Amino acid sequence: MLRHKILEDLKTVIKELNFPPTDPDSVGTDIVLSSPKKPQFGDYSTNLALQLAKRLSVSGYQSSEEIAKKILEKLGKPDYLEKVEIAGKGFINFFIKDEQLVKNLETAEDLPKTKTSIKVLVEYGHTNPLKEIHIGHLRTFILGESISRILESLDHQVFRANYQGDIGLHIAKAIWGIKKLGLPTKELNLKEKAEFLGKAYTEGNKAYDLDHAIKVEIDKINAQLYQKDPEVKEIYELARGWSLAYFEPVYDLLGIKYDRCFFESEVYETGKEIVSANIGKVFEENDGAVIFNGEKYGLQIRVFITSAGNATYEGKEIGLAQLEYDTFNYDKSIHVVAHEQEGYFQVVIKAIEIIFPHLKDKKYHLSYGLVDLKEGKMSSRTGNVVTIDDLYRVVSEKVREVMKKNRLEIDQEVAKKVALGAIKFSYLKYSPRPNMIFDLEESVSLEGDSGPYIQYTYARIQSVLKKAKKDLNKANPDLIGANFENFILDKQERAILRQLLYFPDVVEETSSIYHPNLIATYLLELSRLFNLFYQGSRIIGSEKEEFRLLLSLKVGEVIKKGLYLLGIEAPERM
Repeated sequence: MLRHKILEDLKTVIKELNFPPTDPDSVGTDIVLSSPKKPQFGDYSTNLALQLAKRLSVSGYQSSEEIAKKILEKLGKPDYLEKVEIAGKGFINFFIKDEQLVKNLETAEDLPKTKTSIKVLVEYGHTNPLKEIHIGHLRTFILGESISRILESLDHQVFRANYQGDIGLHIAKAIWGIKKLGLPTKELNLKEKAEFLGKAYTEGNKAYDLDHAIKVEIDKINAQLYQKDPEVKEIYELARGWSLAYFEPVYDLLGIKYDRCFFESEVYETGKEIVSANIGKVFEENDGAVIFNGEKYGLQIRVFITSAGNATYEGKEIGLAQLEYDTFNYDKSIHVVAHEQEGYFQVVIKAIEIIFPHLKDKKYHLSYGLVDLKEGKMSSRTGNVVTIDDLYRVVSEKVREVMKKNRLEIDQEVAKKVALGAIKFSYLKYSPRPNMIFDLEESVSLEGDSGPYIQYTYARIQSVLKKAKKDLNKANPDLIGANFENFILDKQERAILRQLLYFPDVVEETSSIYHPNLIATYLLELSRLFNLFYQGSRIIGSEKEEFRLLLSLKVGEVIKKGLYLLGIEAPERM
């Protein structure tokens, strides 16, 4: 990777000049190397001289400009660089030789393997049994799966897990609702069963808030669930079985295969035991309940065992922490959960780290924003939701409309890939943290910031390659580079090559901050650049046919791999 070459050369220069590390807490030199949006500012740029100017006090090295000049003198001109310039107050811009960009084509789709492979548990999904999966839940599924693929692509060992609340007050509310509605007498399919359970939960939730007598009934059911009372066991197991069976085809549709599903019912007793054993050490008794006094650490006070003697979500989390670590012995665990739970996770992670010191700094809450439709808010508590089945059906219909309008072949398998691509990309093109609005029209556009736009670009490339009828495995980027004196890149060709250069950089950055929107943005720009090139340049029959076909091939390979990292398939035709 050319970026790594620049970094290594800069580190060598700093060492030879006896400059101190730019990061005082770093053993090495923390060099920031960015990719300027405008090519006139180089292919890479660094503010290294500005960083060093803050730390140097030796006479003659007071200004960032002087430091930059000294770095350039020592660096010289490596054979892979066309030029190096100082810009502004000490910025250093690096311009890659065109022939190096062409040679980079050979490995454009390759990703660097991490020097230190670790075991990562990615916990995502968290759909509670007895509820339908709605478009708000989709964000954790889509985000978690993408992060899992990105980490795997860099050679980390990834375990996918789902933690589901199959016991507690929400289940009691649903069971009360089932009793009120009465079990259906006719045979139901999975979707109908899920719809019935969702309606039952809504009934129970509304009644719990409005009628004190019903609240007492539901609280009794909740107690019976924890006591494993035979009176509620049969209806509970039936409803739970329906619900888990309904989830499986949803996982298949989204391309998710879990290594393990954990349930609250299997950790609540262990959690209660561990919390109880740590009263006076980590937890405190308060009015019959057991709490964690987070205020000692600038956090919230949270209840871990209720006055009724039941483990809360927080208490169950302690049991889950032990079971997950015993199961996977991970180096890091990432919990993909909505930002509504930030305060919750701050407290439970702190408590877990005190109880289990070996888990310190190993748990991370990836917080994401809520999802609503352009038409308005949703709530499973009131029954005002759009399920994944509804969304998939509507988007699929819209995809067929768009394909028909653009005179594209309407193939059922292709339409499925495009519909899922439209949905997933609509979620992943945003940074995880803010709330987002799902826009149906925008999601299926073949011209806008959408998954289908990128998929269509990939299919267009495959069509070009098919028409060319050439074995591009024989096309050699090194040979093209060696004969570069007779080979001049035009502006659009170089722009594509420059964008291809950044693919591994973007994936590496994404893996460090868990923001797949960086890859989504990258793919949109690569697709835009290729389509400009396609519209303005002859490929087949041009003097540069072999090079342009090779360039197209590599753009396609990078798009396909990038889409895969987002959990999206790349159709060969559209």
